[in-house]
Amino acid sequence: MEIVSTNEMRAMDQKAIHEYGIPSVVLMEHAALAIMDYMREHISKNDNIVILCGPGNNGGDGFALARLLVQEEYEKVKIQCNVPFEKMSDDEKTYAEIADMYHIPIINSKDMEVIKPMLEEADVIVDALFGTGLSRNIEGFYSDLISCVNELHKYVISVDIASGIHGDSGKVMQCAIQSTVTITFECLKKGQVLYPGSQYSGKLIVKKISIPSVVKQHIKQPIILLDDNIVKDFLPKRTGHSHKGSYGKVLMIGGSKSMHGAITLAAKAALHSGVGTLTLFLPDCISSIISMKLEESMILSAPSNDGYFDEHAIPYLKEHLDAYDIVVIGNGMGRNEVSKGLVKAVLESNLPCILDGDAIYEAGKMVSLFQRQAVTILTPHVKEMSYLCNCKVNEITEDPLRYVHEFVEHYPQVTLALKDQHTIICDRKYTYMNTAGNHALAKGGSGDVLCGILTGLFAQGKDALKASAAAVYIHASCADELIKEFDAYSIQPKDVINKLSHIYKKINNI
Repeated sequence: MEIVSTNEMRAMDQKAIHEYGIPSVVLMEHAALAIMDYMREHISKNDNIVILCGPGNNGGDGFALARLLVQEEYEKVKIQCNVPFEKMSDDEKTYAEIADMYHIPIINSKDMEVIKPMLEEADVIVDALFGTGLSRNIEGFYSDLISCVNELHKYVISVDIASGIHGDSGKVMQCAIQSTVTITFECLKKGQVLYPGSQYSGKLIVKKISIPSVVKQHIKQPIILLDDNIVKDFLPKRTGHSHKGSYGKVLMIGGSKSMHGAITLAAKAALHSGVGTLTLFLPDCISSIISMKLEESMILSAPSNDGYFDEHAIPYLKEHLDAYDIVVIGNGMGRNEVSKGLVKAVLESNLPCILDGDAIYEAGKMVSLFQRQAVTILTPHVKEMSYLCNCKVNEITEDPLRYVHEFVEHYPQVTLALKDQHTIICDRKYTYMNTAGNHALAKGGSGDVLCGILTGLFAQGKDALKASAAAVYIHASCADELIKEFDAYSIQPKDVINKLSHIYKKINNI
């Protein structure tokens, strides 16, 4: 499923109209039919339905829907619209006139004392106020109307996008409809899957409205929503004619006396995700602890000082790097000058590497090293991304796509997974988004498990983008399976690891 910008969606509409000869009024009719399909299944003919129509084609969709509802014998349909006929778009005016000829009640009022009782009586409210092109803050009457709808907590169906959400950034334009369901057309819109817009969209349903599929091929760089079928193709293939060396020789660097659990979780997840051989580069103060917990991994004990790597660990690491295919660094290693030196040694090598946790923090002090020729995979959360970009957290949250795209454009060998409620995974050519997962993952150790899954997949397939996208989705899918059986309070990162085999088997058997 593609995720597009408002400009990309507008261009698709225009191509359909001007190059393929599909009149805009036909597209509007098909949009209304798509909503009708949903309402036919979910909304009773006895329900009291109020359709809120604003200016433009979104309002036109609402008028067209009203006619369809009446035609199918929905008897309690009303329209609220205070847009004068002369200020409507041509298509909206056409459908408004048809609704009037059908004798559908149209309430043209800005008086909330008139409108509020009508909304209170409604079983269903259809939000056809503003579409994806909204660029100004909502104020005055429409602000009052939206506030009233939200306060009533009715069943709300939004047309294309929840009114008040910016179609590209997901920003709330002063106020926004809290939707139960949003029925959008042809593609998801960026603002529906980015925070905070994702919080207002409710259940997202994508419906076709007869835009030719060839039109989508003109999208410059669509964002692809991950699903089981995509991820199945991304999983590395294992063959009968293979051995442990076929699936990667990995060195994982991390751990400290106070955070040895981080590298333990990462290592276990890597082992449960198919890595060929795994060697842990650890401070010698925790080597015996880790060796008792991880029989399947090998251990390199490096000098330690006060529970962390000692400075002598840096030359010791350099001596051993060439023996491995891939290096992973960061989990539980702490933030100090020695950690910085270890990260620097990895980035100055010619080995593909994965940087997570504390390694990302240290790398933020020497980002020029990302201009290396070998593949670098980064897995920052938003705060860690701010270290890499030398900016404030809120700047990234306001426009995350801009920051990840600018970063990978500047550092061509970097693959980036920006972790958030909905994670963005990209390199210079492709962008994926993951909307699976839930708040059970909002716990210490979850990121370490993700890093381990990524390690295992990357070690086997050597494709940074596919491994990163698949790892994010697999990790989230484990949480979605777990929450069916357990409460989010009690789900732990180790539970995700134990669910990995189930999810891998499920996806591979599709």
